[in-house]
Amino acid sequence: MLGRKVVMNNGQAFLHYINEIEVTIAAAQQFNELRGFANDLNTTLTDLQNVTQHLITIAQQQGPEIFLADATLYLEFFGIVTIAWQWLLQGVAVQRMLNNGAKKAVQNFYNGKMYTLRYFFGYELPKTLGLAKRLLDDDRLTVEMQTDFFND
Repeated sequence: MLGRKVVMNNGQAFLHYINEIEVTIAAAQQFNELRGFANDLNTTLTDLQNVTQHLITIAQQQGPEIFLADATLYLEFFGIVTIAWQWLLQGVAVQRMLNNGAKKAVQNFYNGKMYTLRYFFGYELPKTLGLAKRLLDDDRLTVEMQTDFFND
């Protein structure tokens, strides 16, 4: 993801991804029930952009080994943002249905979706704070470590 997809075509795919999420955030802002979640995702999206720019700068200045040292953590961060986006997109659809008088028979289904969205934003999305901190840290622990340090 980080080494090829994010930087290909001068970052155009990444910018399209960001734009799609921003469209969903704007749609969610129209619903009082989703506004806080939209704000949380917007903040996290900004964090993802900052982390991405930081890592691209590292690639340009220090090379691919340092740039890709924590690529798995970046993938995890990216994945959490993507899932949060999809839950917010579902939340927009749910709120439209509930506000348009969804039948009693399907209200539990929609309410279940909203509780799952709340869970994800409350328990999973905050994990990106630790990931961002690690990815923005210039400590080169994983690159500088040598196997000889652990041999007896």
